[in-house]
Amino acid sequence: MGWTAYQAQAYVAVVQDGPLEPSDIVAMTEVPQGRVYNVMGELEGEAVNVQGRQPKRYQAQHPRSLLGGKQEAFNDKADAAIAHLEQQHEIQRERRGTRHPAWVIPGISGTKRELVEGLEVAEEQVLLMEQDGKWIQSNEIRDIARIVANGVEVEVIGWSGWQDRIENLVQETEASAWVSEQVDSSFALIDGELAIMRVGQGDTGVKIEDAGSVDILRLAFEASKETATEI
Repeated sequence: MGWTAYQAQAYVAVVQDGPLEPSDIVAMTEVPQGRVYNVMGELEGEAVNVQGRQPKRYQAQHPRSLLGGKQEAFNDKADAAIAHLEQQHEIQRERRGTRHPAWVIPGISGTKRELVEGLEVAEEQVLLMEQDGKWIQSNEIRDIARIVANGVEVEVIGWSGWQDRIENLVQETEASAWVSEQVDSSFALIDGELAIMRVGQGDTGVKIEDAGSVDILRLAFEASKETATEI
């Protein structure tokens, strides 16, 4: 509509409870008392009708008559935007599939976000190796419990230094878990197709969609499980 926040609040208030006097609008919205006459004056004729003079009372014009003429133009713009973005999305997917099987994710928050998104789309199996437990907090435990309940196989190998948290994870999620004295990396493997890794001290991540690379990490996971202790 091109309105200010004050104009929008005032119009909604008048639609819901009008006709209203200026003092009512001040009480019901964030419009300051010193601005209310200017705000309503800008809406007069376009969005509200005026009754009386001292004090004025404002009655809203019907929303359909006010907004209906703009709906078609809005839908046209939305359709054009969707078509353009879908095209760009497909181009990006094609580039990613053929040229960029792996890319860097800055920051632990971005890496965890990719992990959560991976858990959401998991259908068969999640293998999670965790060096220091940074990835597995209460939110991730809830996500793991949900996908286990949906039939996804979840296996976790963690460093023995945070065994208590792993035991809690097993109790909360019924996932399978092992502890090991030697865990020198942190990664998640989703359905054998996607790998999300923490690099260095965990401030950077790598996302890999390359079956060969994921399979190498899976073999490393299985080898580590052979020398680990099951919870």
